[in-house]
Amino acid sequence: MKNILIYAGLFSLLASGACAQKGGKDSGKAPEIKNEMDSISYVLGTSLGKNMRQANIEGVDLDLVMDGLKDGLDSDSVFKIPFEEGNMLVQNYAQKQQQQAAAETMGKAESYMDEKRAEGNLESTESGILYEVEAEGEGPTPSAEDKVRVHYEGRTTDGEVFDSSYERGEPAEFPLNRVIPGWTEILQLMPVGSTWIATIPPSLAYGERGSPPNIGPNEVLIFKIELIDIVTEEK
Repeated sequence: MKNILIYAGLFSLLASGACAQKGGKDSGKAPEIKNEMDSISYVLGTSLGKNMRQANIEGVDLDLVMDGLKDGLDSDSVFKIPFEEGNMLVQNYAQKQQQQAAAETMGKAESYMDEKRAEGNLESTESGILYEVEAEGEGPTPSAEDKVRVHYEGRTTDGEVFDSSYERGEPAEFPLNRVIPGWTEILQLMPVGSTWIATIPPSLAYGERGSPPNIGPNEVLIFKIELIDIVTEEK
């Protein structure tokens, strides 16, 4: 959805912000880049095309795209579709695309969790988080109101690392009641000194909205979490 809205915003820029250059060349030959404004014109075009491609909009009629662009460049033209109505059309299309993608990814997420659960080598919480104990600590367990110090690595089911305190070279600190529900739950089960690997379903992670650009809608997330300490705030 974000890519579609970027495309819509860029199209709006091209359509409404470039009225100073009415008309245009139509010689049938590929235009040449001769000066700074030619370069800017080309970059605007490639940006529009790239964002349309990334938005996965199928069946785009390029002739109508150019027709709409020319109408936008001509301040005296009457749009075939009113501008406000056009924006609503794009937003509604984006919403439908997001809902479709969310439904597809939810099916994949459920299948992935079922497969991992069926393997029988992972523990499970009542809420459905699957976890493996790499190392069991002997310290206290935090409460939801505590602030914790952790090292962690987060990755998607295809193995892509999207966040890592190990890569940054220093542990992270945060209150447990200000993170995704899966973290709030699993860390309250971990004694200080423990390292667990938790597989968190979408409902306890970022859900249908995801966390762009690295986490899509309804993604299962896998975290290696090392609970270093419970942070005591100095008064």
